[in-house]
Amino acid sequence: MVRQFTINLNKGEGELVLRQRKQERRSFLLLGILGLVFAVLGGITWAQNQAINQVIKSREDKLARIQFELDSLKREGTNVSKDDVTALATLEQERFLWARRLEVLSEILPAGTSITGMELQNHRLEISALAQVDSTQKEFEVISHFVDLLKTTPDFRQGMYEIKFDKSLRKEVEEQDCLMFSVVCQTRDPDRDRKKARAQSTTTGPTKTLVPGT
Repeated sequence: MVRQFTINLNKGEGELVLRQRKQERRSFLLLGILGLVFAVLGGITWAQNQAINQVIKSREDKLARIQFELDSLKREGTNVSKDDVTALATLEQERFLWARRLEVLSEILPAGTSITGMELQNHRLEISALAQVDSTQKEFEVISHFVDLLKTTPDFRQGMYEIKFDKSLRKEVEEQDCLMFSVVCQTRDPDRDRKKARAQSTTTGPTKTLVPGT
């Protein structure tokens, strides 16, 4: 009796081909995913560029429109009323060069005195200061000297309506006798509006209504 055996010599080669095909599929899938990612990123970048270009175009159109309006105003000219001129003159008179004023203030500070705070509100400048003093010095002398310096320095005094002492407090800080005080500088008369209204009412005078038969 003869027995027959069948041997598939291509079996090993088939498994190798199958593995190669699977590897190729994975490579194609990875390339596809990467391509999709790049396509999405490219689309987002393109959309952002379009939006930026639209904003730039809108700004350019706005600038061109403003420039056109300015050129039109230059060609047409502007009529300035007497009230406008008066208001401009008043503004120029009340203008302060604060940078120079503060520079002068730092230059005239007495030795042992420092500025601790400044507040400008409603044409009222409040200067807070701290001075080192000893038992022989009087509060009034220190404050009066500081106020006199402000009043007698032209670059600081110019444009000020009034400079006066506000309040003070003497206390010991780290075994050092110190005087904390504040000075108020009025840049305009606080009663100016009220005085102006009173002057106008005086000039106009009381009105009288005439009733027939009286």
